[in-house]
Amino acid sequence: MAQPENDTAARFLPLHTTWPALRRAAAGCTACDLYRNATRAVFGEGSRQARLMLIGEQPGDAEDRVGHPFVGASGMLLDKALREAGIRREEAYVTNVVKHFKWTPRGKRRIHSKPNAREIRACRPWLDAELALVKPEVLVCLGATAAQALLGSAFRVSRERGRFVASPLAPHVLATMHPSSVLRSPDEAARHAAYAQLVADLVPVARVLAPG
Repeated sequence: MAQPENDTAARFLPLHTTWPALRRAAAGCTACDLYRNATRAVFGEGSRQARLMLIGEQPGDAEDRVGHPFVGASGMLLDKALREAGIRREEAYVTNVVKHFKWTPRGKRRIHSKPNAREIRACRPWLDAELALVKPEVLVCLGATAAQALLGSAFRVSRERGRFVASPLAPHVLATMHPSSVLRSPDEAARHAAYAQLVADLVPVARVLAPG
């Protein structure tokens, strides 16, 4: 049976909001139907005192299998881009707007499927709890889904990418492409250009985080 349209993860939030309690509660979330086909909920990870929070769309196939965010090909590309921009992944908290992998079968493969507004809305209380605990100084939205979920449906990464925008979510908020979109570039030249732009978008973040 499908979940009610107005159901959200709010009813699963623990009374006392701690990291262990949140993780345990998220593992049992059924606020939308995505849990039915996912292996597990993939909660955010990283430094609890992180000044930087990186938010993507949803866990992918690799993340769903192992239970950790940004560990697949796009995660490795993100790590490389962060290093080149002068940011250590170990100093960041990484998470996703949606905590379950949404996919469609294609032969033996599980192909990513974009979460809809209902699924994003249902999952939002988990993200709000993460933001409240981390209190990041810098928030980076990776891709259009994360950017529009947090900054409004009218936000366009293509127009605003790499620039800080005003938001109550954090003192410094910026959007850029999701690393997976770099990997989906049609050829090597396009991938090289997209990757270079991703690194360039992260450089302002590194400047804010730089000591002194």
